[in-house]
Amino acid sequence: MNRKTADNYEQLAQNTGLRFHRENGVLYGRQGGFALIVFAPNPSYPYTLSVQLSAKGRREELSKAERKKFTKENKSVVSLTQSGNTITMSLKNISNQDKLQERLNDAVRALTHDLHNAGYEDCCQLCGKTEDAPTDPCFYSGGYLQLCPDCYESLEQNKILARTESDQKKENPVGGIVGAMIGTLLGVASIILFSRLGYVAALSGLIMAVCTLKGYELLGGKLSGKGILISTVLMLLMAYMGDRFDWAILVAGEWDISLGEAFRIIPALLQEDIISPGTYWGNLVMVYLFLVLGAFPTIRSTLKNQKMKDVLYRLEGSR
Repeated sequence: MNRKTADNYEQLAQNTGLRFHRENGVLYGRQGGFALIVFAPNPSYPYTLSVQLSAKGRREELSKAERKKFTKENKSVVSLTQSGNTITMSLKNISNQDKLQERLNDAVRALTHDLHNAGYEDCCQLCGKTEDAPTDPCFYSGGYLQLCPDCYESLEQNKILARTESDQKKENPVGGIVGAMIGTLLGVASIILFSRLGYVAALSGLIMAVCTLKGYELLGGKLSGKGILISTVLMLLMAYMGDRFDWAILVAGEWDISLGEAFRIIPALLQEDIISPGTYWGNLVMVYLFLVLGAFPTIRSTLKNQKMKDVLYRLEGSR
């Protein structure tokens, strides 16, 4: 979060009676009898806010009709969802501070009012305790939770155990390479499939990246920096093979020869200009471009998730 956005968030927190955690870029506090956390799910859209709170009190969750009615009555609300004790309200994007403050206040008041009327109470997000269990807003594995002291302590212990198990778990590079190869084959299949449909798609790069990294992790035991490097090299090699197989399928169909023979003579066809080198290499460049577009965010997300895995702490000054 850049400095200007952080300053705007801090001002928003002051004007809405909330607190601002500058390091995480989130607002938190209590409104209408509920502890809530306000954050931007996507940093690229810092003023598309989500309001998350924990509440329980009746057996069934909010019905689809109730959620639809709420969003219809509150024009600044994009969606209202519930998963267990977690209720999340998403607001429309707006950068005007005065209007954003007004929308946030109005939406929170409407939500907490409706939840009280529906029999909901503030609670711990995990265990659901409502009596004598003050909750703290916490950061955990890349997300946010409202936790009572007992649940916080439980997660703290689980974090230590998980870290110990991860440190003791050995990486199997051979198994990882096998898993990554299986993943790249799925990626190659996607490249060929999309090409048969008439276009090169960034989705094929995403499929290649996800399948390769996940394959390495599943059979290699863990995904380290070395595993990501090996997977990246395999992706680059197999993207080339996938594109060449795609051309071989075309040649085999046109010349009525076997796929293996068509694959073998591709370099000769390029040398004789039977296949246009410009078209061939241009298409390969596009394949690599879309591979990067699909793979880079996946690798970045994987590294970020590994860094954030089992990270747990209370937001400062939450009590």
